Amino acid sequence: MAGGRSRVGRGPASVHRRRACTLCKNVMGQPSPSTISIYNLKMDTRNAMRKNLTKVVVEAGWSNTEMTKVFQGSFLSCVSERQGPDIISKISALPGYGALTRSASTVTYAEGLPVKEAVKDLAGKLPGVTVSDEKLKEVGGSFGSGGWSFAGYTKDALTALADEFGFSWTVDDGNFQAVGDKAKFDEVVALNGREGGLISLVPVLEGPEQTQNGVHIKSVFVPSAIPGGTVRVKSAITPGLDGDYRIGKLVYNLDTHSDVWTMDIESAKTDGGS
Repeated sequence: MAGGRSRVGRGPASVHRRRACTLCKNVMGQPSPSTISIYNLKMDTRNAMRKNLTKVVVEAGWSNTEMTKVFQGSFLSCVSERQGPDIISKISALPGYGALTRSASTVTYAEGLPVKEAVKDLAGKLPGVTVSDEKLKEVGGSFGSGGWSFAGYTKDALTALADEFGFSWTVDDGNFQAVGDKAKFDEVVALNGREGGLISLVPVLEGPEQTQNGVHIKSVFVPSAIPGGTVRVKSAITPGLDGDYRIGKLVYNLDTHSDVWTMDIESAKTDGGS
């Protein structure tokens, strides 16, 4: 199972073995662990999955669509237990976990170096993680007098830069991505309550005056939604919340024995929001 692939789909290929997933993604740092449950695996497979840092890839799709990779990460733990007639193997996993726990860096960057170049250098030290310019969106600024130095875990260096220079970073499906605090990636997901894609929309209110800063969204599963991307909502019930929001946290809820796959989104207002 090490390096194995779990295909999560509805159709003839998935009828005989149930798979259920709660997959978590954040725009900043490591998300909460994702949970993948696989029913009635053979004993040899269950034993093999107990190895540390076993890799897992989850692909999801319908019987009439291509499979899309929705999660890539490493095991934190794998426990099998019997529930009635089934033996359920419950996997706890994190994207980029192995890379983030193994990589350490001692670096010094010179005065005047663009922060984006330092971020690319540090991200390149994460083993097995792909780094590309298109996944670094509006990471700006440069180092001032004296430059910048760090010694420790690479993930902590990236977080220190993010806090200082105003951006968020994460590892998503094996890819490093970073986005400025006031920026968003080009991907846009449209959810329309009148067309059945949007299930519920609840405002996020903050401060003494209860100012709306975002929305909690429940919708049907859309694999193209990504942290740092835009969700465009149009509600049939609360049109006052219509607009564009930046996705901060994303949770997929998938089950091959369920008729409805959903996702939960925590988002913040953008310039195009309501």
